[in-house]
Amino acid sequence: MPRVQECTPRELPEVIGLVDDAMRQGMDQTMLTDYPLVYQESNHRNIRIIKVDGRTVSVVPFLLRTVDVEDVSFKIGIISPTATDPEHRHRGYGLACLRSCLASMEEMECDLSVLWTRIATFPFYEHGAFEPVRYQEWIYTCTSEDGGRFRDHGEQVVRYDPSTGTHLDRIRSMHEAEGYGVRRSRSEWEALLRLPLMRTLVAEEDGAATGYLIVSGAGNKPGFIEAGGNGKAVETLYSHALRKLPEGSQIQSYDPLTGSTAGQLLERTLPRRRQKTTKSMMIRINCPTAFLHKIRAWLERRTGSGGEEFSIGVTDAAEQISFRSSKEGLLLGQDRLEPHYELTRRELTPLVFGPHPVRGEESTRIETPLFPFYFPLWQLDQS
Repeated sequence: MPRVQECTPRELPEVIGLVDDAMRQGMDQTMLTDYPLVYQESNHRNIRIIKVDGRTVSVVPFLLRTVDVEDVSFKIGIISPTATDPEHRHRGYGLACLRSCLASMEEMECDLSVLWTRIATFPFYEHGAFEPVRYQEWIYTCTSEDGGRFRDHGEQVVRYDPSTGTHLDRIRSMHEAEGYGVRRSRSEWEALLRLPLMRTLVAEEDGAATGYLIVSGAGNKPGFIEAGGNGKAVETLYSHALRKLPEGSQIQSYDPLTGSTAGQLLERTLPRRRQKTTKSMMIRINCPTAFLHKIRAWLERRTGSGGEEFSIGVTDAAEQISFRSSKEGLLLGQDRLEPHYELTRRELTPLVFGPHPVRGEESTRIETPLFPFYFPLWQLDQS
């Protein structure tokens, strides 16, 4: 087996060529600009490659992020575009790169690993203890004829200009007001709002930004992918954007399960259009005990009047976690309680996050009001 190594700037062009050949054929896009945070030089050490005869033939990258959900936070590693040269497949190269990424994430005390993929590729990632989870967002299909269903409240609509950055800090604060999602630094915002085939519309009132809407024509992130601000401003932006669509065209809009300003608007205006996403997400719980302790405050709000008591042994992580809830709160420990359950990481994942439809509810062996836990990853953050 060739050695797994970190990518350097010299190998990056080969890496981009490999993933573009696998995922961008026939598209006027390239991974280099579609996922700028993944391929920036500061993340090269998190891009794992295998070379044969001096040529890069397999690659698995990841991007480390911090997620906030109300008053809890934790770290995730997003597995990004993965590819192996067709002539070198079925030799374990991709899996070796994946396992190298997972080992690094555990060293970094990264709580979860996350990715999106097709059902056909579930078996590959299952070798790394990933498990598919329930749908993660609602999708509403909007049409050009829907422009009249959304009211224009009179705000001026302008296009955000990445070259000047006007309104950037206000857009950032409107997004953060939603209270959950991946933390984004200002420089990351600057990069994400420059993504190709995307534009950001801003609603202004007396010169101040009161709402924003990101409209994407990119094949990997199509639709109205993110919005924020006050409800009236967001409605004005939807009205404006839909009226500008070519006649007879459609566009998707997204709402995370935690809800959003745009989601409230869509549910009020187009309630019969709501559908579950068909995009499949897989999760690996890298550090079960640490992760559950980090979300303890969220879990505690689910316990109700208390009385919950059980323990779980995570066999492939050599960890044991006990749950005791009472009127005083939720206590997490390491005791063995009754009932006690022995689970692998993969078996624990659908319990915590909810099972994927291909698995069915029977994949969850424990009935408890503590779960499922949900954390939103906006389209803009999905790498």
